Amino acid sequence: MKRFFDSFFVLSTIFAVCLGRIVKVPAGPLIRVEGRDVVIPCNVSHFDGPPEQDFDWELTQGPGSKVQVVSTLDFSFTDKFYKDRVNSGEIAVERTSASSVVLRIKHVRLTDSGKYKCLTPSTDASISGNYDAEVELRVISDSLKVTAPKSRSKTGSITEGSLFDLRCTASQDSVEGTHLSLTWEVRRGAASEKILSLNPDGGVMAGSGYRQRYQAGGVRLELQGSGVYRLVVSHALPTDEGTYVCVAGQWVKDKSGAWESILEKSTDVGEVKVTPIAPSFMVSVGEGNVTLNADSTLELTCTVATANSDVIRMEVTWYVSPTPSADQGNLRFLVHMDRDSVVNGSDAVTVSRVSADATRLVYRDVEKTDAGYYFCKVVGWMPQPGETWYKAAEKTSTPVCVTVTLLEPTFSVLLSAPTTPHFSDDPTELECKVTDVKNANGTRMTVSWHYRKPSPADLPVNDDLIATMDQNWDLQAGEKYKERVRKGHIVLTKLDPAVFKLQILHTRDTDRGEYFCTVSAWTQAKDHSWVKTKDVSSRNLPVSWEQEDPSLIVVATPLKAVFAGGDIFEMACKVTGKKLKNPKYSVLINVEEPSGRKIRNILSMSQDSVTHLEEWNEKDRLDSVVLEKSSEDTFRFRMYGTQISDAGYYYCEVTAWTPDAGNTWREATKGISNKVKIDFENTGPAFNVSLRSDRLRVYPGETVKIECVITVHMASADTDDISYDVKWSVSTENESVSLVSMDRWGVVALAPHNGSSDCSLERIKPNTYRLSIHNTRDVDHGNYQCSVTPWLKTSDGSWQKSLEIQSEPVLLKVDFAMLESLKYPLLFGAAAGLGVGLLAMLIGYIGARFCCKNTLQGDMKGNRRLVSMEMD
Repeated sequence: MKRFFDSFFVLSTIFAVCLGRIVKVPAGPLIRVEGRDVVIPCNVSHFDGPPEQDFDWELTQGPGSKVQVVSTLDFSFTDKFYKDRVNSGEIAVERTSASSVVLRIKHVRLTDSGKYKCLTPSTDASISGNYDAEVELRVISDSLKVTAPKSRSKTGSITEGSLFDLRCTASQDSVEGTHLSLTWEVRRGAASEKILSLNPDGGVMAGSGYRQRYQAGGVRLELQGSGVYRLVVSHALPTDEGTYVCVAGQWVKDKSGAWESILEKSTDVGEVKVTPIAPSFMVSVGEGNVTLNADSTLELTCTVATANSDVIRMEVTWYVSPTPSADQGNLRFLVHMDRDSVVNGSDAVTVSRVSADATRLVYRDVEKTDAGYYFCKVVGWMPQPGETWYKAAEKTSTPVCVTVTLLEPTFSVLLSAPTTPHFSDDPTELECKVTDVKNANGTRMTVSWHYRKPSPADLPVNDDLIATMDQNWDLQAGEKYKERVRKGHIVLTKLDPAVFKLQILHTRDTDRGEYFCTVSAWTQAKDHSWVKTKDVSSRNLPVSWEQEDPSLIVVATPLKAVFAGGDIFEMACKVTGKKLKNPKYSVLINVEEPSGRKIRNILSMSQDSVTHLEEWNEKDRLDSVVLEKSSEDTFRFRMYGTQISDAGYYYCEVTAWTPDAGNTWREATKGISNKVKIDFENTGPAFNVSLRSDRLRVYPGETVKIECVITVHMASADTDDISYDVKWSVSTENESVSLVSMDRWGVVALAPHNGSSDCSLERIKPNTYRLSIHNTRDVDHGNYQCSVTPWLKTSDGSWQKSLEIQSEPVLLKVDFAMLESLKYPLLFGAAAGLGVGLLAMLIGYIGARFCCKNTLQGDMKGNRRLVSMEMD
């Protein structure tokens, strides 16, 4: 690969030398309008010498009329004819890079026409290529005109769905190579939207918001001769309101055939106001409330009054609600008639159209449950080109109260709290009792429990359903309380037909608020189904206790981002404490590795503003991290000379401390901020680490060798520009212990290791490190792992530390040797047995020799005396 890149570099160099210097300017001629700004770029390539090149600009307007305009090298280069314009900045040369500039002419004049030559002084070792390039500039007079007819009104008001048209005149003097375009735009406030455009090539293009209407013929552009352009809009929409602008443009084609705009002018044609149908859309039902007996027929008429009623088609829907509010949660659908008079209802409820603006509802055999507030909702549909419709207006009538007379039960509901909490996690018990019951024969009572969160008086009140009991006495928990009811933390019981109880076994802080119960009366209908006839709610009962929990909100904000190694990274941590009395904050700066495997503590500051380095132990970078307290609740962390190994997610861990009675500080609460990422663009090589060994099963006393092999991918730099820190460790079920390390300078350091055999580390190849474990023992059994930290040499000669890479662990097994294990016990046993036998013999000898001698001699004398007596 290296040989390929060397060959490619040589061929590129030879090609550049053969080609020589190239100076480029745009292909001419450049046609520009008098009074406008002109920019002519020039660049040079394939040159020798310094990277920054100089440029001279000359103007030729005829034979022998060469004039020096401006130069980047010589301030005296400018001809006296242009000196005032150059000094004032009207004519200037500006660098866009080391090898490119632009010639800028403000308010170009007709006399500025001519051929402009860009020259570059030679810095090459040999003369080759071109050293100048020329482009022609033609300055034409400003002849573009765009006007609106004075006879037409500048403002107009039309009704939604009507047609309107606007006209404007655009023209230019006939100049070779110039073409005219015209665009209609509508301006609404500061924003403008394109409607239709006549391009310089004669094609018409619609704006993105008008494309569908243009294809359907609802918006069109007409040419009426003598430079008059007419915009026609049929079926005006409310969104068509605004100020209409006619924009004319002057265009030329460049050498590539692309169009280039050289001049643009516009004029306000008029302001259009569209009167929507919706404000005039009025819907009503009947003339007053209705009272009728059960099993009667209800008839109601929905009447619509609006402008352009002949064009609009009506869609009617009937609803009934238990309350005057047309809340979608309480509405019950009755019947629907679409704009084509197709009815969707039932046998009992029908609707018919009695006139173009009136429909009639017929509801047969009404019952007590059919009482309520009846609404008709009407949608007015307006036609559009292309046989489509859009919703022009929608309104719901005022409610008509329909009362069905029927003897209903009456009762009252009382709510009490036998048990209230004093602290969080205490039990709460509420009792809902039905009293003063009348006319309730055959009536079934059910209950619903509700919670209302405390809120300021100017905010709307929302009630949460805890649980409800349906007509069959089946319990259904509210969405927010399902889990607590399922686990038995909230218990609902029915003590008797008129008493219901709610028990919260472990009251939470979020349970503070007001509670009420609603008792529903159900009666049986003709089809034997149960129908709710009445709801009675209790008064609100507050449940609360005095307790405040502190909290912290920590927000980390990057002040200086890092894009490359060596940059400065700065992060601010803003702390907001709630329910804390005279707090002080301690801060810990943490970093989470990109892999998420490890979190490292970097720097901390106590509540007394004492900073301490935590796990930041790099000797040559101890002063590169700073933690400052910029205010009582704001801390700044700064890191100088960032390394690639510093990549990760940085965040602040803040602890709030509050004083207690003994003038000491106690920990109140903690908060963790969001994470701020440090990332570097990975343009260097990629590394991989693997382990290999000829054997991983040994006996005690043997030597094992494990090699750590580093593989480098996409490395275009010399191997001398890469160095490594290598560390070896061994892990067992209980712990992980470091063995030996070698830094990038080749210095080996042995780490203390409990009971380990001797080990050594050596570099046998540029990218291979060998660990040798001598005289292995059973304590050397474990998973061995190699960790490598690459160091890369940058172009300025400094070294950048990369992220640590770890190999996959390999398991070394030390087998048990039976002979070796029994050798010493057998020797010690034999020696001990021999020693004990010799000691027993010695004791026996001494006893026989010294303790039994006198007795034996006495016996011998007695025998002799007996013999002597016999002889006597």
